[in-house]
Order: sequence, then structure tokens, then C-alpha cells
Amino acid sequence: MKIRVVGAGAIGGWVAAKLVAAGETVRAVGRNGPLESLTLVERGRPSEVGFSRDDEVADLLILATKATALSAASKAAAPWIRRHTTILPMLNGVPWWFINGEPLASVDPDGAIGSALPIDQVIGCVVHAACSRDSLGQVVVKHADRLIIGNPDGEASEQLANLNALFARAGLNPDPTSNIRRAIWYKLWGNATINPLSALTRATCDRILANAECRQWMLEGMMELAAIGAAIGCPIEESGEDRMAVTAKLGAFKTSMLQDIEARRPLELEALLGAPREIARERGIATPALDRLYATTKLLGESLS
Repeated sequence: MKIRVVGAGAIGGWVAAKLVAAGETVRAVGRNGPLESLTLVERGRPSEVGFSRDDEVADLLILATKATALSAASKAAAPWIRRHTTILPMLNGVPWWFINGEPLASVDPDGAIGSALPIDQVIGCVVHAACSRDSLGQVVVKHADRLIIGNPDGEASEQLANLNALFARAGLNPDPTSNIRRAIWYKLWGNATINPLSALTRATCDRILANAECRQWMLEGMMELAAIGAAIGCPIEESGEDRMAVTAKLGAFKTSMLQDIEARRPLELEALLGAPREIARERGIATPALDRLYATTKLLGESLS
């Protein structure tokens, strides 16, 4: 296969390196352009992989950018996309296609993403892994659980089966599902409140969860997210306290949004909070806790520019 990975940072770099190690031809593009090689560190063992320089049309296009960079990345990747190309966005939060393929103004305000990435070629993905880049530029795998993958319409397809087989060969632990929307919403329910709170407080997860006021704000927001999920066929069957107990096991963990704040990068606020609020408004669901969290974090993000 001809594989293109756009956004070869921590997660994208990990996936690209694993595919190369499995014998695939991969061209990887990072923030500063195409990568020639990458050192992947798993279980403390480093291994270097080299990437292809060919510029042919992609059989598989993986977009592992931040949600804020997806519009630009989808335009840049347009020359690699043809009718047979499988498109796999690896994103945080709510994707543009989430509500029956209808555009969400919060994450795709001008429709550019939907125009560049045909929905019938897209496979949804939820990443359950923690990777980082160290001071040497190596991609370090801290935890790699699974990649949940599924078609937006929930149907089985040859495209999905081929992707599952590819990821299995590469040791990426694929987990095909017939309800990728519910998997996306469940992950969102767990991180859409603690991410912005970590940016506002500059605190790690353990400190946020130990603060009674932060916990209450999170629980209120999680209840609102659960109500939205129930209205769109993505019910949550867990309590907020139960989910917090899982997060607490991570210890002094820095969320991706806290890392973005520290690096003065744009915040993925629309994908995490803007889109859920847009969906809620269209259904008449009140979200006061999410509204307060969105407004304060947006103001913080504006101060970074």
C-alpha cells in the first residue's frame, strides 16, 4: 500500500513507524515538512525507521493533526486523494462528519474539510494511546491500548476490513466497531471537561481531581454531555465519579490541552466543547457548565495569540 501520514507528531509518528516496521511504504509529513526517519521508543527500546519519499496517490491517508490544523492539512493532502483512497482522521473531539455527515460550523465553519475529505471514503477512529516526543525528537510510547475504528454509517465494508488487517499486522491493536460515533462520544465525555480545566489551572490531572470545586464543575459538565449523548444515540452508562476514578490512575498526567498551553499552540476547544454545545443548541439542551468552561477557556486561548 501507498500510505501517507500527515501530522507525524507523537501519535502520527508512532503509527507511521509501526507501519514501516511492518513492511509498508509510508511517507510521513510533520509540522516542518516530510520526515526522512524517526526513532520510536517502545518499552525503553529505541528503533529507527526510514520513510518513503515517493509522492504518488495514497491508498491510505492518515490525518493525525490537531483538530485546529485539519482544514489546512486536508487541503495540502488533496493531491494524494483519489476515489480509492481510504481516509483515516485520528482526531481529538467531535469530527466534522459526526451528525449524519452534516457540517458542524464549530469544527468546519467554511465547509472546507467536508469538501476535501469525501465522507464515503472516511473511516472514524478513536485513539487510546499515550505517546510523546522527548528532548531528542524521539517518539516515546508510554501506553498503547488500541485503535477503535469504524465506518461513520456503522456498516461493515471491505475498506474497514482491509484497514483492520493492516493495523493488526503492524501491532497497532485495532478494534473494529459498528458504532464509532458512540466510541467517539465516550472518549469526549471523559476528556472534554478536564482538558480545558487543565489549561485554565495549569494543573495536572491529579491536582484537578483533588480539588472539590473542579470536580463539581467536571461532574456538571459530564452530566450535560451525557444528556446530549442520550439525545443523539450515544448514551453513557457510567457515572462521572467512576470515570474520574479511571483518570485518577494516570496520576500527575498533563492533558494534551495543557501541553498546548505550555507550548503556546492553538487549543482544540471547538472540537472538545464548541461542537457539543452546537449539537446541544440544535436540540434545545441547556449546557450552563459547558458554556462557562467554553467561554473562559476561549478567552485564555485568545490571549495566547
